[in-house]
Amino acid sequence: MNRIISMFLRGAPIALAAGLFATACVQEPPSGNLSRPSPVIDDPTTDFENQPGVFAGDEDNTHSHMGDLGEGVFKDPFEVLAQRQEEGPPEVRTRLHSCQKLQNAALQNLLVSLGVNIDATAQVPTAGQLFKGGGGALGAATYDARVGEAVVWSAAGAAKLFDIFVQAAPEIIANLPNVDQCKVGGVGTEMFDANNQCNRDAIACITGRPATDSHVAICNKVVTSASDVEKGKRIAVGTMMAAAHSCE
Repeated sequence: MNRIISMFLRGAPIALAAGLFATACVQEPPSGNLSRPSPVIDDPTTDFENQPGVFAGDEDNTHSHMGDLGEGVFKDPFEVLAQRQEEGPPEVRTRLHSCQKLQNAALQNLLVSLGVNIDATAQVPTAGQLFKGGGGALGAATYDARVGEAVVWSAAGAAKLFDIFVQAAPEIIANLPNVDQCKVGGVGTEMFDANNQCNRDAIACITGRPATDSHVAICNKVVTSASDVEKGKRIAVGTMMAAAHSCE
């Protein structure tokens, strides 16, 4: 009896599954045919960016461009021409707009050409001593380490340059009338006149560019602002030369 009951229980799931399958087969199919989905038509002409005139410029969505690439103030062409003529020919004018560091050999040549004794020594370091001992700050080449001389200024290099020019100022002031390239019509140029005012031609010589009224005014202001005139002259010469030869 137990065997019969066990066989019945094992066969019940099979019979139930067969009955469900038969029921599913006799159900009626759907009355209507399944329709195909409508195709998606992508019309790019309806996109916003393709609408006529959407990117056209007018007073509400454009701005006026600057007349030049300077400070935003348009210059008259004749004003620019006058400035170019004042600055000099191209081989001189290009020097006014370059900011490469003054190479150490060129700095030495500049000092010597203005009457500075590069080999002089003293208890208070001379300009020559500052120059020779300041190679690191001035970006001198280290060939053993395969490092070339720096081509741009550093803060330390610019400060050292100013120190050298200030220390060299007394020699430059004293020797300037004897410097051939600073003579005008064969006559030597004094750095300062009898009233301790800066000489425009002298400023042009030590800076290597035409001196303007602003240059003269700054030079005179430095002289009169110092604690005494002689110190003011030294600082004025150092300031003008350091600014000119470090692209300030």
